[in-house]
Amino acid sequence: MSSPSPKETPQEPEPCNRKKRKKGWLRREASIRALTKAGHGALRAGQHREAVVSFQKAFLLASGAPRLRDTSVLRACAFNLGAAYVETGDPARGLALLLRAQPEAKAQGRHHGDQCFNVALAYHALGDLPLALGWYHKALAHYQPQGDQGGAQARMGACYRALGWPEQAAHCLQEASQAYTRAGQPWAAALALGAAARCMLKSGRHGVSEVVQVLEDSRRLAETSAELGLLGHLYNDLGLGYAQLQLFPLAVEVFLQALPLCRQPGEQATVLRNLGMAHNALGNYGQAQDFHQKAANLHGSVGQRWEQGRSFASLAFALSQLGDHRAARDNYLHALQAARDTEGAGLHTATAGGQAGRRHEDPLDPDSGSRKARGSRQGLPGGRDLSQDTKELGSGPGQFPTQQISQQMGRWRGGGEPPRERRGVGMCSCDVRASETRASRTHRASSLWRCKPPQSGIPPRPGTQWLPG
Repeated sequence: MSSPSPKETPQEPEPCNRKKRKKGWLRREASIRALTKAGHGALRAGQHREAVVSFQKAFLLASGAPRLRDTSVLRACAFNLGAAYVETGDPARGLALLLRAQPEAKAQGRHHGDQCFNVALAYHALGDLPLALGWYHKALAHYQPQGDQGGAQARMGACYRALGWPEQAAHCLQEASQAYTRAGQPWAAALALGAAARCMLKSGRHGVSEVVQVLEDSRRLAETSAELGLLGHLYNDLGLGYAQLQLFPLAVEVFLQALPLCRQPGEQATVLRNLGMAHNALGNYGQAQDFHQKAANLHGSVGQRWEQGRSFASLAFALSQLGDHRAARDNYLHALQAARDTEGAGLHTATAGGQAGRRHEDPLDPDSGSRKARGSRQGLPGGRDLSQDTKELGSGPGQFPTQQISQQMGRWRGGGEPPRERRGVGMCSCDVRASETRASRTHRASSLWRCKPPQSGIPPRPGTQWLPG
């Protein structure tokens, strides 16, 4: 019997080849890990384009390695890239990757909650609010055992508000505030309560005392927070809430607290204009004149011609009530010219009453939101993403004709019937979209996913990332 030839003898794989392949896999995994870390670092620095590039490279490396296909590594890379796409304003692409990253149905805990949350944010950004709500509910079920449900409840509130259900929104936001308080996040809790108060007002089912209590609780929480840099914005929003309740002395008090805390000229001008509006409502036209003049000067100094025109209109009304009709006429003409300069047709409606600007909802709101996948809002209710939403708080000559001013707050001035409501004029909130903090967003993150807030409305919440141990 002849022995097999050497060519027919099966060759055992050489140990050195196996070692080379193993080293290659290890190098690939190390590269994925480094790229993932670089992506999160870029997000923290606000370099969103660079972050997406890093996550793309990591995902391609994981996709091209047979050993890594259909593994948690590839799912994690898909998750990071999908969340980054949502954050940078491409929710459709992000959603496809996030759905691909879903773990098995039995998975539990924060990691799975983060994935559900980001899927919800993608649907939210795409405008599919019912589906977004469903995924927020799934995320909530995973977060509640850890007591980490504030962000999900806040975003659910934003969804309900966008659907036109303010009562449900108020309930979710109040629950979010309680969760944030238990988690030691007083700033986020304050923002959530402020947003809840606005939803309560919109629903019309709550008495003045109940809404005032919520506003006061929001104020108290804000004052215990270390986030002093944005306290001015919150005070301004609280003042708007008091003004809508026609509690103008309280509105003035809070606006005065906001003024020294707002550092940018445009923000200061907004608060000054609101102070002038509140004094117009109280009949304190001399003080209103001073605030409106300062607001007009500040708006002009930063090129905010439209806002300056509204301040001129408010100033003109105060001057007319003081009997200085020549100066009032001149300021109405300035307001009209500002409207022409900005091709705006709404300013002539402001000539009746010195209302100031529009009210931009907070970041819940994400509300911000948020606000896009404006990318990232963390922890809040909120913006911003709740941030693109706008509504008028009132109009008419220095008053808020939604109801007649209560007796203790002063009645209509100047005789006659209250003017009919005019659209396009009203108090305004400071735009905080460019300066939100972690507390004003709803990002869900691992220790390395802490991004700066994007410039849009619906915040993605990138969650757990894969980093080999």
